[in-house]
Amino acid sequence: MNKEQLQQICSDLGIKLIVGETFIKEQAGYYENYNQLEADDNQWYYSEMDFEARPVPEKKDRKKFDSQEDSIKYFFLMTLKEFHFNKIHFPNNPIRKIKSLDEIKKFFDYLGINQECYSFDKKIPQSVLASVLDNQIVVSYIDQNRNKQFSTIPFNYDKGIFTMYKLTYSLHLLKALEKKFIENGVLEKEFTDEDIEIFIK
Repeated sequence: MNKEQLQQICSDLGIKLIVGETFIKEQAGYYENYNQLEADDNQWYYSEMDFEARPVPEKKDRKKFDSQEDSIKYFFLMTLKEFHFNKIHFPNNPIRKIKSLDEIKKFFDYLGINQECYSFDKKIPQSVLASVLDNQIVVSYIDQNRNKQFSTIPFNYDKGIFTMYKLTYSLHLLKALEKKFIENGVLEKEFTDEDIEIFIK
């Protein structure tokens, strides 16, 4: 992802950025945390500016990149994750009262989540799989090759259901964005399994 793609997508979403030759950062209010990229000696560094450590803010989760495009894509994914946080974690979320896989499917249908994003019994490429084992749920992300990219530990039903919801809804939002911006020519290729893992975990 390059600067132009980042700016076009973020502008469409309403995410405000400040972009310079050697930096990119979210436009935030006074004492609000924000993500940023900084260039130094042909390398790019991602960090989150944390203002909880007042009066001097701290750089959290610092990550180095040799490629500008890789750093921009990482910055975008982390910023998008924060942008969608309240859409996924909203008050009085009905997912907290759901007790069965049939109820999850109905809730996913209500949210408009594509059925290709999840499964309870088969490995669909780039999807979330929920496996029920002895009244516990293990949630996995299935990659393009139908392998398990990562799996959770066995959770009790309530936590397993919420984890499946969080990962599946996140995946749906990213794939919907991917489809929109590939179709309008802003993005040239799909997000990788590694990109998806960064965004949904």
